[in-house]
Amino acid sequence: MHQARYHSGVEFIKKLNGWIYQAERFIVVASLLVMSAVMFLAVVHRSYADDDSALFGKIAIWFLGAERDDETWQAAQAMSDWAVPVLLAAIIYLGFRTASRRSLWPSAGDKDGKTHAQIHGQPLAHGKCLIYTLITIAAGWGLLIVLFGTGSVEQAECMELSLEGGYSFACGFFPEGLRWATSFSLILTLWVAFIGASMATYDNLHLKLEAANRALPERLRRITGLLAGILTAGFCFLLAYLAWRYVEAKYDVWVTSEGLGGLHESTPIPYYMTFTIVPAAWVLMGLRYIGLGVLALRGELDELPPELRELERQKAESEQAEAEQAGTEKAVEA
Repeated sequence: MHQARYHSGVEFIKKLNGWIYQAERFIVVASLLVMSAVMFLAVVHRSYADDDSALFGKIAIWFLGAERDDETWQAAQAMSDWAVPVLLAAIIYLGFRTASRRSLWPSAGDKDGKTHAQIHGQPLAHGKCLIYTLITIAAGWGLLIVLFGTGSVEQAECMELSLEGGYSFACGFFPEGLRWATSFSLILTLWVAFIGASMATYDNLHLKLEAANRALPERLRRITGLLAGILTAGFCFLLAYLAWRYVEAKYDVWVTSEGLGGLHESTPIPYYMTFTIVPAAWVLMGLRYIGLGVLALRGELDELPPELRELERQKAESEQAEAEQAGTEKAVEA
């Protein structure tokens, strides 16, 4: 009875650890997508809001020998008003025209005996590419107007409208651009880094010195694995405590300033809220290291080097496929 309860408890802990890992993976993927989108839009806004084209300005200076604000430079800027949209449309059109029609995740035998055209499919018709290009440009232009406005209204008026809680297409949601993009991306980078470290602990992928440990007898190797897990967990818990002290200090600053201080630049996000991921990740890593130590003691820890695990997995899948094929052939012969 007690043994059954023990095994059921162990299985529940493993499932819980797996659920946490899936949540971590979702947070990392979502953070990377949001960070990429925010930084991309911030760069787009700088080009969208700037009356001068950096590309054509560089061309005028590098290749035409112009100086800033002279006649040649001004002529290049005037040309950019129509040349940039045309160049962008051409790039989008070529993207649709040259896009491959193959599956994003092709199987191993999809390319066997097939020509390039059979693998990638026939290109889209010119008419479809043109329609898709126009739709893409219209959607992108509309998104820029919704986010950043048309620029026909002074920013002071847009700020007043924003403070009143109003909205105008002339101003957009972010008339000043995404000034907070850098700070927000750094916050997400911090979360991705520490959650990624926790995920690496789940997969037992952290760097470690194993040469001496591999030379030990199996029983002694199990004991050293447990001790290593407990010792590493102790350091993780110590770092978690220090990180929590830092979070408390930042929280005190935020409370003392009545929510006006202790904030990330250009954002209303407090430092203490951002850095809560640090002690949380260290605690989770510490718990996982204890679990790895217990697995090592029980002889259940996968000690295969990370670079060989994928090869072993592929080898096992190949052997399983061959066994299934052999079983099918025997069944047909019978």
